[in-house]
Amino acid sequence: MDADDDPATLEWSCKAVLPVWEPMDDEEVAEGERLLSPDVSPSRSSRDDGEELTIFRMSDLTLDLWRIHRIYDSLDSRSSGYEHFARLFDPSGGMGLYAEFEECLIGGTHVVLMDRARLAPAWRGLGGVGRLLIGRLLRWTTNSAALVATHPFPIDIPVDERDDKARLARETAVVQKTWQSLGFEPFHDDLWVMQPHLRPHGDAVQRLENTLLAN
Repeated sequence: MDADDDPATLEWSCKAVLPVWEPMDDEEVAEGERLLSPDVSPSRSSRDDGEELTIFRMSDLTLDLWRIHRIYDSLDSRSSGYEHFARLFDPSGGMGLYAEFEECLIGGTHVVLMDRARLAPAWRGLGGVGRLLIGRLLRWTTNSAALVATHPFPIDIPVDERDDKARLARETAVVQKTWQSLGFEPFHDDLWVMQPHLRPHGDAVQRLENTLLAN
């Protein structure tokens, strides 16, 4: 979805889906009913031969630093989630990027801001299914990226329950550990960054593929 306010920005989203065909016997009917549970697939859509179950969604914003002229205005005009990423940018750095990241520009001129990534609950705790999906999707979307940034936060905690500081800290640490395992590193408080052209991210995804796809 091209943003109307600046042609140098691109909002996009992607999802991982599981196709389910029309059941043929009682066993397949039972399995189909299990897959239709909200924990397994929060949303679904019909197909000619069955249904398509969404198990993962990710939404992001890509900025083209070579062309963009109003980085702060563009972020401010969007949701409050994107305002967190303003600290990545500083006019004193190359192409408006914070000076600490100038060397990243050898990998490209795009910055990918990851707003949300959500995996259906039933697929969590299985050794890295969500991380593998993120890694695969980033492979398609960061070819020209100098930097990828995210704001690790337990978005499943209801707003009215976030006053529980101990729970918030505990679950935030779990989310941060997930991103760290994909090669992301902390930067200025609650922002984490990753350079896709460096080895830590590629090696992390390769390890996940070797582990999960071998089972």
